[in-house]
Amino acid sequence: MVHVDPASLSGLPSMIGQDRFQKYLDKCHGDRGRALRLYSWNVEASAAFLGAFAALEVGLRNALHRELSAQASSPSWWRHLQFTGGDDDLIEKALAEIEKRKRNVWTPGHVVAELRFAFWVGLLANRNHARFWEAGLDNAFPHYPTTRRRDYLHESFERLRLLRNRAAHHEPIHARDLMVDHELMCELAGYIDPDLQMWIKTHTRLPTVVAGRNLTLTAARITRF
Repeated sequence: MVHVDPASLSGLPSMIGQDRFQKYLDKCHGDRGRALRLYSWNVEASAAFLGAFAALEVGLRNALHRELSAQASSPSWWRHLQFTGGDDDLIEKALAEIEKRKRNVWTPGHVVAELRFAFWVGLLANRNHARFWEAGLDNAFPHYPTTRRRDYLHESFERLRLLRNRAAHHEPIHARDLMVDHELMCELAGYIDPDLQMWIKTHTRLPTVVAGRNLTLTAARITRF
């Protein structure tokens, strides 16, 4: 495949959209070529972040699913445990969507996959401290320091959830220190399982993409999605 500098593709700005592209032009002080390379880098960085985040998300929800199943003595824990209104609404929406697609042929694993990440992060919020955290949900993080409060986990996962939403909706993330986010992902993964942490550390492209940003903006490096 021939490497092509995005700055040479004159039709890209109209494909990106004027309002969206203007943010990159402003960041690059009107330099159209640099702005196109920054946009391309932002797509690459978003893809790299989402890949690593996918591993963390699956690890988190499976760990929480395991502990909820233990509390309910059933893998269909949503049928036996009491949730607050907002969390209960998310469960109902997930079940309705699964039922529409699967027509009674589904397993608890389908529910785990269908539930929005906001649900899983919400389980770590203050409203669920006594009901779930103290009842054993803390066992989902066997390597979490006992001297640290649950709030840190909730705030950290919420921070990454919001970044995930921006990346997934093609919003700018180039102004962030993405290496701080990368380190946070690895830290949180380590609280769940050291192997999950090692998998993310050794497979993510994010550090390489971040390190190549300046070369990308000068056309010395070509982005890859």
